[in-house]
Amino acid sequence: SETGRREGALAAAEEAVGLYRRLASQNPQAYEPYLALSLTTLAAVLSDLGRREEALAAAEEAVGLYRRLAAKNPQAYAPDLARSLAVLGLSLERPAEAFSTFAEGLRILIPHARRLPQAFGPLLQALLELYLQAAESAGRPPDEALVREAQAVLGAET
Repeated sequence: SETGRREGALAAAEEAVGLYRRLASQNPQAYEPYLALSLTTLAAVLSDLGRREEALAAAEEAVGLYRRLAAKNPQAYAPDLARSLAVLGLSLERPAEAFSTFAEGLRILIPHARRLPQAFGPLLQALLELYLQAAESAGRPPDEALVREAQAVLGAET
């Protein structure tokens, strides 16, 4: 997708979702994380192609899977949930919903970025920027405490 071959990226993402969906139906514990990741990737590609409704459906499914996985193992899956929330927020057409979705992603990711800033700092930075943009678009004031907390983690990274 990043090389401009978006249709090829779409075909690959759709194929991955199909394969992991079949594998997850046979062995959910082993393959649901891969299905969730492939759905997040598919949602991002569909969003880049302007296919918002399809992107929204894939992102919502990925978020649902990651919510279940993170409930069982937050250390392993909460950052992935935050990433899928970012993709979901980008798929939403209503800025107020995107604002709330990005805020949730920030709240989930901050403790992980504090612990492993080099691993999660770039995602935290992206989520913070998306959150602030959505706040402006929605005409809502950002949660200043949340913004300061994210900025403190990002500042500690340097």
